[in-house]
Amino acid sequence: MTGWKKVCLGDIIEANGSTYSSKDDWSFVNYLDTGNITKNEIGNIQFIDLTCEKLPSRAKRKVKFDSILYSTVRPNQLHYGIVKKQPENFLVSTGFIVVDVDTTQAVPDFVYYLLTQNEITEHLQAIGEQSVSAYPSIKPTDIENIEVFLPDMERQKKIVSILISIDNKIRENKAINKNLDYQLVA
Repeated sequence: MTGWKKVCLGDIIEANGSTYSSKDDWSFVNYLDTGNITKNEIGNIQFIDLTCEKLPSRAKRKVKFDSILYSTVRPNQLHYGIVKKQPENFLVSTGFIVVDVDTTQAVPDFVYYLLTQNEITEHLQAIGEQSVSAYPSIKPTDIENIEVFLPDMERQKKIVSILISIDNKIRENKAINKNLDYQLVA
């Protein structure tokens, strides 16, 4: 790991930087709660028509392309993801820590892969289990205080390219297996 530098994530990220308020005056919201994403796979985004429905009190966090979402509750349940596509007026629950990476210092996907390693998840779960709440939970500072080693930007991009290829292959294989299961039942 020659040439890799040790950094504290808090020096290269911003956590929970943007919040929705009534001044935004949106007529609708697309809302993602923590239970509707697992290992970067979204199960459901709720459409809320603000002209006739009330916004859930936890629907406050604004996100943008490459924002990393990490649930504050029970990290071992793997409710995390990275925003690559988003509907208009997209909000996520305050149950997420929204991590935005300083792209002059790190590649957002690289930081996402760091945060979703088993060792980091276990570390955050251990912190959560020591929290004073009724269930294991973490705070933005718990992520900001994580120290990691970062290679130069070019090496980060190469590593991300390989990991994304592997993730895409896993998704393809899951789709094939699902199709085969469907054919066996039919």
